Amino acid sequence: MKATPQMIRKRVVIVSVEILIALIQLFKGGSNYKGPYPGFVNGYLFDVLVPFGFYFLLCLNEFSLLRYWIVKSVLVFGASSLVEIAQLFGVPIFGQTFDPVDFIMYGIGVILAAILDTTVFPRIFEFWAPEAGLCSCNTEVRGL
Repeated sequence: MKATPQMIRKRVVIVSVEILIALIQLFKGGSNYKGPYPGFVNGYLFDVLVPFGFYFLLCLNEFSLLRYWIVKSVLVFGASSLVEIAQLFGVPIFGQTFDPVDFIMYGIGVILAAILDTTVFPRIFEFWAPEAGLCSCNTEVRGL
């Protein structure tokens, strides 16, 4: 399937979001952040940003089931939770320490991404057109 101008614009927005997340990690300086709110930044910021970023990566897929924000939300939260549960049982996937607060942070990241996807981005970008409030990241033309 040939990429439409709307699809290309959407990809630019998604890649920009992912680059922003990477830059935040780069400038944060790993786990040695000493600026404002070091406890939150070192302990939880990326527990919010990683699910947020993965949600939007799913928007790049043209698989019709992934157009629904609820499907993307459940997949991302489920995968993040499985990683955390693995840490509980001593499997070091993306970290080694189990923290139940991480589940809340994953939820916040997914909810923020879903809000941007279904409410904010459609108001900012004409090409970001959710269907009937249930679907998002579709390729329908709503206008240039």
